[in-house]
Amino acid sequence: MTNQLKIFSFIVFMFFMNSCVSFDEAATYTTHPVIIIDRVQAKEFNCVYLYNNSVIETGWNYASATANALKVLKDQALVVQGNAIAIEDSYSTTQYRNGYSSEAASVSVIVYKCPTVNES
Repeated sequence: MTNQLKIFSFIVFMFFMNSCVSFDEAATYTTHPVIIIDRVQAKEFNCVYLYNNSVIETGWNYASATANALKVLKDQALVVQGNAIAIEDSYSTTQYRNGYSSEAASVSVIVYKCPTVNES
């Protein structure tokens, strides 16, 4: 009886563990339509300058804070139909809220509208 209970517990445990994981990478990651380029590429692609923007975002660590900031900036670029950004400045910092500190990143970008942008 205890052996059957152990097996049942193990099956239930494995079911819960597998239900939290997606094996389909396409379900968890999709490329963003706004790409990151540099100023040389912006000139080569004949991109049109739209505006400068910057944001400070927090994350679990400095890398995720930077990724969060880039996601926000790319989403904002889509609003004005920009399809490329060039990173001007990026630095890690710490934000304090309600007595707690959290890792943050400040990212400044230039938003462009490029006629043809092929990601390689």
